[in-house]
Parts: sequence; C-alpha cells; structure tokens
Amino acid sequence: MRKRIIPVVLMSLSIVAAACGSDDEAASTTAPAESTAPDETTAATTADTAVAGSDTTVAGGTGECTLDTPLKIGFAADLGELGAFSDGPGSEAAQVMVDILNDAGGVGGLPVEYVIKDIQGDPAATQRAAQELLDEGVNAIIGPPFASTGAPLLDAVDGQAPVIYMASTDPALADPSRGAFLASFSDQVQSAAIAEWALAQGHTTAVTLSSTDDVYFSGNPEYFTTVFEEGGGTVAGDYAYSLADADFSTQVNEIAALSEPPAVLFTAMVMPQTQVLLEQLDAAGLGDVIVTGVDGFDASVVWSAGDVAEGVVFAAHTFPQDGNGVEQFLADAAAAGANIETISFGALAADAVQIIAAAATEACSVDGATLITTIDGLVNVPVTTGTVTYAGTGGVPEKDVVILEVKDGQPTFVEAVRPTNIPS
Repeated sequence: MRKRIIPVVLMSLSIVAAACGSDDEAASTTAPAESTAPDETTAATTADTAVAGSDTTVAGGTGECTLDTPLKIGFAADLGELGAFSDGPGSEAAQVMVDILNDAGGVGGLPVEYVIKDIQGDPAATQRAAQELLDEGVNAIIGPPFASTGAPLLDAVDGQAPVIYMASTDPALADPSRGAFLASFSDQVQSAAIAEWALAQGHTTAVTLSSTDDVYFSGNPEYFTTVFEEGGGTVAGDYAYSLADADFSTQVNEIAALSEPPAVLFTAMVMPQTQVLLEQLDAAGLGDVIVTGVDGFDASVVWSAGDVAEGVVFAAHTFPQDGNGVEQFLADAAAAGANIETISFGALAADAVQIIAAAATEACSVDGATLITTIDGLVNVPVTTGTVTYAGTGGVPEKDVVILEVKDGQPTFVEAVRPTNIPS
C-alpha cells in the first residue's frame, strides 16, 4: 500500500468565498512617523548590499538617497482561501526581506514599514483592504495571485500606488499604465516551456484537464495545447473539472478508453486535487502517463502526494542554484522562524519587496506615481531569484522558467529555459 501524505498546504476550493473573519491588520513593522515626501525626485544608484554574514542580495540599502518619509509596503494577501498557497508563505517571506533590508540600513536611511491585510479571497473584502492600506499610507502594494481578487484590487488602488502581483502569472493583470506589474513570468511562458520540454523528450501525444473556474486553470491548458500541437504533437482531448470536485474517475475512465494512452497529461490543477488525480490514474493502469503542470504544482507541494507523485514534471519560478540567492534567503527565513512551505513563492515575495525598494532608492522617492514610473523602467535589478528587467516588457518581467521533476519524493532541477514559441 502506498503511503498517503496529507499535504501541508490546505486550501478552500472556491474562487470567491463568503467573507469571514476580520479585515484587521495582521502584521506591522514599526518605523518613524511619516513626514512629507520631497517634492523633487533625485536619481540614485540602487545599492546592492549584502547583509553581514549572509549572501542574500538586498536591492535597496541607503546608497546616496536620503528619504524624509519611510517606504511603507502593504500586502493584500489571500490568507484563507484559494490564494493561501502562495500568500501564506509569501506574506511571511516578505516580512523576512523587509527585516533583511532594515538590518542593512533600510531604504533612504529609514526602516521600511510593512503591513498585511487579509482579503479573504473575496472581491469586496479585497477592495476594503485596498482602501485601508491606502488610508494607512502605504506607498506600494503586493497583490494576490488570481484575477478574481487581483482585478478588484487594481480598481480600488486606481494608480495611487504600484501593485506587484507576487505570485500571479496572469498577463491580463499587468498594466504599467495603471501601475500594475507581475513579479513572475506569464502563464503563456510557463505552459509553453512544459510543452516544449515534452516535445524535446520525444513525446507526441497528450491530454489536458482544465477548469473554467478561473482563467489560470483554463488558460494554461489552452496555451500548452497551442504550443504542443504547433510543435508537431497531438492533444487527444481536454477533460473538464471543477475546483469543487473530489473525484476524477469519470475523466480518468475516458482517458483510459482512448485507443492509445497519452504520453503526457497536462493540467494547472493544485493539491489536494492533484493527489486524487494521480492516485486514480495509477489505479486505472495509467501510472506511466507523465503528469505535467505549472507553478501551482510547486505552490501546493505536489511531491507531498507520496509515491504517486514520482516522475511528475512541472514549471517553477526558481530553485536554489549557485547563480541566485534563493538558498541563502530560505536559510535566513528559517533562522527567523518563518513558515515558508514552498521555494518559489517565498522567493518571489522577497523579489517583490526588493523591486519596490530598488524603485524607491532609484527615484529617491516614495511617491506612488513616481514609483510606478521607476519600476516600469528598471533594468537588471538584483533580486533573490536572479535579476529582473521591466523596461519594455509591459509589466511582465523577462525570466527563465525552471523545470523540476519529482524524484525520491523531492523536486529536482531539470533545466532553466525560455521557450521559443510563446502563444499570444
């Protein structure tokens, strides 16, 4: 009997849930009282400061910039619903990076302030949280992963401060003219990377599973299909599911009834649904089908499914390597007692804080409009996962996709790529 492991990440499988609990502030880092920001913006070189005794790169530091008002970052985090898989660890990781920045002298000579608001996976709660953050004087906001709450957040902020969607891969949310940026690559990029990987391995047949509950779960399979078929592969079918489903026997039986089993199954599904799917595929004699996915596999810890997850391949945002600061950041986070279950989303939250700090240092300003313009022009900013460029990208930074495979119960590095065929 295979050992069944209950995943660490538990989430509600509904995109929009009834608001519950409180919108009260969940965390704060104290800094001196605010004063009036300078009227003029002075260009400053971003300081890349290494914390003493650490290899963690800090985009910020005092540099030649002296601010009159501290930089204040807000996180509109989905802590209890579908987005909790990213925003739970992400909100803790952002606090760790704020602390690292402050230990290195803060930004513009002042400690960075940080506050979290729980948006509860609800559009109305999201807009209330956004207004509360603005009323409390935040200069930049880290946003949730899905458009169902990300779009209402952007509407409420209305260009008053930059919004960086730490975990979102939905390019529709990126709009520099409205102050909106992603911290990651897009869905098109990660799905294309998996499709090209499958083709490069000689796989020519595939099926997909998709859900219309959110564009993340429907768009990624569409992008995979486009690239896979344009590359010479055949997608035998797409099988629908709902985020409320706890059984996939119907879809599995239909796949088993195909004249030939597909070499690859692609889905944007997340745990715990993925574990059920893997177990039912195995029980139906389809255990040799290579199950592939995108960053939701990483975020929801697909390898916690146990033996059935062996050989699963998925796209991720980063992985500890010599060329980045991920391993050191995770060590710093562990030392600080932060509960960061996943690699990518802790690192991306650190990136988001570093991007905002770099913009404030470069512009020597915490004015919202100035920060938006500055972020839109950033080039090769050092962050935890490597470097980030926004200039000319439309708010979606150019980044490698890291492909990982589950081996011996753990994610292992396969390659880092930038796909050649990216669907529109």
